[in-house]
Amino acid sequence: MERVTEDQVGQLNKFVLARIADADSLQEEARPAVMALRIAAGKQIAAVLFHRTSSAVQRAETELHAAASWNLLVALAGVWRDHPDFPADAAIETFEFDSETPLSPLDTHPADVPG
Repeated sequence: MERVTEDQVGQLNKFVLARIADADSLQEEARPAVMALRIAAGKQIAAVLFHRTSSAVQRAETELHAAASWNLLVALAGVWRDHPDFPADAAIETFEFDSETPLSPLDTHPADVPG
């Protein structure tokens, strides 16, 4: 998360939230899906912002959750990759995931993982 700047966080958050429609303007069957998407995006944004404003001790504990939240926001933004305002410089993943151990970064070896 250290390589992601405050400006990138702001750009991506603003872009994703701007792409999600206002639920009030939609027909009844589309409202729950849009509301759920807005809630999910909001929770990911909150996790990233919480991590970035936390003390050094808290940041050590929230790093993995914040990175996963950021990567989810990047994935959401990627839905609109062809949009002219797509913030390509902000939409960078913090690390890649291995399909067999999705909660561990690719550069982590099993011997390095505690437990």
